[in-house]
Amino acid sequence: MKHLGLSVTLVLIVAACSGSPEATTTSAGESAETVQTTLASTSTTAFPTTTGPSTTTTVPPAADTFLIAGNTCLLGWWDGDWQSEGPPPALGGEQYQVVRLTEPITTSAGTEPRPWCDPLELLNIEFDPQLPGDWQDLDAIAVQTLGDVRPHKVEMLSTSLDAYIEATSNLLTGRVAGIPVVNLKQVIRTDLEGDGVDEVVVVASTMPDDPINTAAGDYTIVYLRKILDGEVETALLGVQVVDEAGPFSWVQLGVAAIADLNGDGRMEIVLNGNVWEGAFLQAFEWVDNDLGLLEVLSCGCGV
Repeated sequence: MKHLGLSVTLVLIVAACSGSPEATTTSAGESAETVQTTLASTSTTAFPTTTGPSTTTTVPPAADTFLIAGNTCLLGWWDGDWQSEGPPPALGGEQYQVVRLTEPITTSAGTEPRPWCDPLELLNIEFDPQLPGDWQDLDAIAVQTLGDVRPHKVEMLSTSLDAYIEATSNLLTGRVAGIPVVNLKQVIRTDLEGDGVDEVVVVASTMPDDPINTAAGDYTIVYLRKILDGEVETALLGVQVVDEAGPFSWVQLGVAAIADLNGDGRMEIVLNGNVWEGAFLQAFEWVDNDLGLLEVLSCGCGV
């Protein structure tokens, strides 16, 4: 197993103070480009493009270390900064909280690190089979903390709500040929910052479960809807549209967890992804209304 180099297009920032948002996209080997979306009005003020800060505006106590593991790989840790390089600061016996979207939070202890992509090997986290849920999937994150990893409510909404079907169709228009077929997979409402204003994360996809059956026009997309200055704005976390049939453009994206990964009282969004013969995780943080939503951690394993 090795770290996986991905060619998935990642849209880091889409937002405006009023009017229709603009999207800044990056992909492997390409410079950023701006893509116009059609959510509202005419005037736009885009957030500045950035690949992520070395520090955040809200700094938890530097003495605390928070290891963050997923079923795919060790996502990283917080020690006053987001970290992902070098050996993880795990000695054994650390307590982990296992977070899924809306299921009860469970706990487990880890042992010494081991040099494999799989965190069950890397940290040898021993999960109690009597606890709810199944760790052997992508839909969970283990966070080394005894603090509150879900300080704000996370709620699953219906995948047939017209507002999110329309918003998804607007985002896909121009990215897929013809009239988009909207297939919502997850609609999640939460308050990331704890400011009393809810955000909604939407996942939509027509990617088949079998990569061999991938066809041109299949897509996967994840985006956040947030109210800024009284306007609903959109930030894309990830999007992939298949140009050529076959497994090599196959990508599945989903939200694994929404949790406070660094103890600052605000929650991050953790995406899981599958690609042909590989998988990856990404964590996104809403920094502020100027910088917007930024990727702060990522990891992947594959052949």
